[in-house]
Amino acid sequence: MIIHVVQSGESTNEIAKKYGVSEERLILDNEIQNPNNLAIGETLIILIPQVTHIVQEGDTLYGIANLYGITVLQLLRNNPYLSGRNYIYQGEIIVISYENEKVGKLSTYGYAYPYINTDVLKKTLPFLTYITVYSYSFTAEG
Repeated sequence: MIIHVVQSGESTNEIAKKYGVSEERLILDNEIQNPNNLAIGETLIILIPQVTHIVQEGDTLYGIANLYGITVLQLLRNNPYLSGRNYIYQGEIIVISYENEKVGKLSTYGYAYPYINTDVLKKTLPFLTYITVYSYSFTAEG
């Protein structure tokens, strides 16, 4: 992973070319809302794919994960934009692994209120090991 600090006059296209990644991937990985409006000093994460898969007709996330010996959860971690979707599309490039991936375990704990937005929850779950519902109430007695 590389962290790039945006300089005056830089575009997502230039930055992507500099690191050899697609502009689309750069925008997706950094959740850039408006690629034409980068802020000077803004930091961007550059994830360089090591292994990718081009989706073929009939492919499923489960099938792709099986093919490469990883879990569907790992596919979602490597491609977070997929977690809110029902389909993958022919010709789409899915990242199987990244260069310089760290090997080891890290447990991530999160909590959520019962009224959490389900879209936010779906996007967050692939990155959590544990989640707890945070809820409490008050009575007349305290």
